[in-house]
Amino acid sequence: MDLAVPFQRVVMAQRLSILIAVAVLLALVSLFATRSAEGADVDRGRALYELRCGGCHSDSVHGRAKRVASGFEGVRQWVNRWNESLGLRWKDEEIDDVAVHLNMTYYRFPCPPRVCKVVSQRAE
Repeated sequence: MDLAVPFQRVVMAQRLSILIAVAVLLALVSLFATRSAEGADVDRGRALYELRCGGCHSDSVHGRAKRVASGFEGVRQWVNRWNESLGLRWKDEEIDDVAVHLNMTYYRFPCPPRVCKVVSQRAE
């Protein structure tokens, strides 16, 4: 009885399984890598803020003359403090999204490139 053919089929099946696993891994890596390449999602930040924060915070909280935050990182730190205090379980990306929303809407501090990706737009 020749065992070479069944053995070759097993080897081919193993190779196919490895190729599928590598393809799935690459797809997952590219999915998560895309998030950091694009920067913060301002629309998601607005939605998260309105859902979790807007009920207690009005425009007057962010528009007061004596602001505690003196830069973007300060805004982000406050978002993170409330995240922890309220047990929201936001990930770093969600904290960045809310911080960018607040910064763009109220504060206008320079935003670090790691968070705010700027894409040049040229008139054609």
